[in-house]
Amino acid sequence: MRKSRWLRLSGVLLAATVAFGTGAARAEAPSIAAPVPKAGGAAPEAGAPAAGGAAPSPQEREWALQMQEARDAYQNGDFAKAEAAVVAAVKTAETFPPKDERLVMTLNNLLMVYVVQGKHAYAEEPARRIVEIREKASGPDDPSVAMALNDLAGIYKDEGKPAEAEPLYKRAQTIIEKTEKPKGGGELAASLMLLNLAEVYRDQKKFPEAEQAARKVLAVREKALGTHNQHVMAALQTLGTILSAEGKHADAVAAQQRALEICKKVFAWSRPAMMQSMTYLADAYKADGKYAEAEPLYKKSIEAAEGGLGTSSLVLATVFESYADLLKKTKRDAEAASMESLAKDVRTGKQVKLPVFAPPSPTVPTAPAGPAAPAAPASATAPATPPTPAGPAATESSPPPPAKPPATESPVAPAAPPAK
Repeated sequence: MRKSRWLRLSGVLLAATVAFGTGAARAEAPSIAAPVPKAGGAAPEAGAPAAGGAAPSPQEREWALQMQEARDAYQNGDFAKAEAAVVAAVKTAETFPPKDERLVMTLNNLLMVYVVQGKHAYAEEPARRIVEIREKASGPDDPSVAMALNDLAGIYKDEGKPAEAEPLYKRAQTIIEKTEKPKGGGELAASLMLLNLAEVYRDQKKFPEAEQAARKVLAVREKALGTHNQHVMAALQTLGTILSAEGKHADAVAAQQRALEICKKVFAWSRPAMMQSMTYLADAYKADGKYAEAEPLYKKSIEAAEGGLGTSSLVLATVFESYADLLKKTKRDAEAASMESLAKDVRTGKQVKLPVFAPPSPTVPTAPAGPAAPAAPASATAPATPPTPAGPAATESSPPPPAKPPATESPVAPAAPPAK
């Protein structure tokens, strides 16, 4: 069982509200935020006058330039250059006054750049610093502390450290339930942490606890948000991975099929979201040993990346890796090695040429039936030809072409968002 493959931080630089934060935005690699002034407002150009009309200090100009360099490098897939620029920006931000939000913003960007490169051990330090800064500024029970705890726990979880992640998720969940309960949204807001906790239980093989937590999140979200919502989709996807791990394959496939149907309605314009949802369903089939059903989905997911994905390219790397696993299971080691090589190239920021898959054999049209011929004697009857398998189900169809997508392809546009 792979660990959580889609990033689910609480909203690195993006969460404006507690209600779910932006935690369920899995289909996109997070974006590096543009420099913002200390008191919020529009992002300034590098070297522009500071808020209130005062000219920016040399340190402020330097920080803005470093952040812009990091943003440009990140969007171009040059994560090493982005990392170096953000590290420099952290040092500059440390010269600002103690309560200046730009230090937290820069640390958030740093942990994000580490995470997308798989450098989770490095990401721990900035994540811990953010928790400490939030606790000192707002007290231990503030929602901002809960979101910082959620991010630190997510790093531990993806490092394979569930024992470290579990208490942090529980503490974050308690904070959110307590602060949001008076507003009537405690359970819904805390479902971000509870769904993350379900994945921790899954990775610890505590399947009854994992399934119970995931089903509770699903029920809470369906009641509050309706049955066709991106946050419901995220809960179904996590539930499906848990059911697969339990060996409840039919239920797992049903959950992922339903999630894909929601994705088609909510995120048909988002290729990364569609790729992920198809891959979740393919993984469910693969776990059940139904490789013939899984393989077309992996291929369609890869083909959907035609034209490039920008900062969402890491989604493609994960699809390559999942498909490589299927190829190994079906003893096609050379093809598997090719997929693994492509995944490695994507993760290091290289441009890759997508593989071209052979189209399925066309079905030969059947001639109109003529008068029935006399039945041949049994001894002369040729063996019956096996029927041609039916084509993939509707849930396996390729994502429809985007119909004027929004400015960003983020699959979960926080509408006051999901957690996962």
